[in-house]
Amino acid sequence: MSASNSIDVPPRPGRIGIVLNPGSGYVRRHLQPLRVCAARIADATVIEASSEAQITHAVETLQLGRADLLVVIGGDGTLQAALTALLRLGPLVAPYVLALPAGTTNMSAADLGVRSKPLAALERLNGWLTDQAPAPSLSARAVLQVSDADQAQPRFGLFFGAGAIISGVRYFHTRVRPKGVRGALGPSLAFVRLLLALFRGREHSLLPATPARLHLGPHPLQAPWLLILGTTLNTLLLGSTPYWGREKAPMHFTAIAHRAPRLLPSLLPLLRGKSNETMRHNEAYVSHNLSHTTIDDLTEYLLDGEIFSSHGPLHLSTTPPIRFIVL
Repeated sequence: MSASNSIDVPPRPGRIGIVLNPGSGYVRRHLQPLRVCAARIADATVIEASSEAQITHAVETLQLGRADLLVVIGGDGTLQAALTALLRLGPLVAPYVLALPAGTTNMSAADLGVRSKPLAALERLNGWLTDQAPAPSLSARAVLQVSDADQAQPRFGLFFGAGAIISGVRYFHTRVRPKGVRGALGPSLAFVRLLLALFRGREHSLLPATPARLHLGPHPLQAPWLLILGTTLNTLLLGSTPYWGREKAPMHFTAIAHRAPRLLPSLLPLLRGKSNETMRHNEAYVSHNLSHTTIDDLTEYLLDGEIFSSHGPLHLSTTPPIRFIVL
């Protein structure tokens, strides 16, 4: 089952709130034109916010209702912080959301169907609101809710990861980003470096063994895992789709055990969402579509590019569909 579902065009929003992250990569390079372009949108309230606390305050200040529109200009981390602040107020009263890709990683916005540069997207948004451009389409998409026993409130996002995924993100921040690599190329290079470590077939710091117990059925699966991921996105970096579950549920969930048998011959079909004989008959390879699950023993996890510590069971579930505008 697809994690998204195109539905009718949206009505014009009652109110518009724009959260602009001046610390995001694209925004830093185009801050003044973005300010001017956002200010042209009639009756929109624009708030600049960079940190999680600032983004939370911005979303709460806007007080948007179900008939309104929240525009988020930033990367995956900015969208995650905005969704967390928004959905803590209640998924059923959430406004329409437009995610404009303006960060170092923009995997979520790309999969949601927004590929225009933020300046062009704001012009298109303004054109729709002033009857000078066609209406956008609408996509209903469930969002992940991550509840940590150690945290009072859940976090919300579109991509959850642990194990080698976290190592890859750290490699990007310490080895790739300092070299000034911009845009999607940087995360893609880190992803390729991770794949090269896998092809070498030796122990490597990028390929840690991550102990965890997965509750996916009547019997928990306990193992050191190479990677664990859960997402409501359809496509990840470099067009990969590393999930092959057949169930009708909004969350794709995949786990690969550390030193899983015949990993190299399985790697290409795995990245394309195809299962081979080894993957179908070995508990070292797990992939299901779910609406909820629980993971024990993780000490940290990644949510949309941001790393968080964990000290208790993590419960992953999905929200009712959130209405994303697609330009």
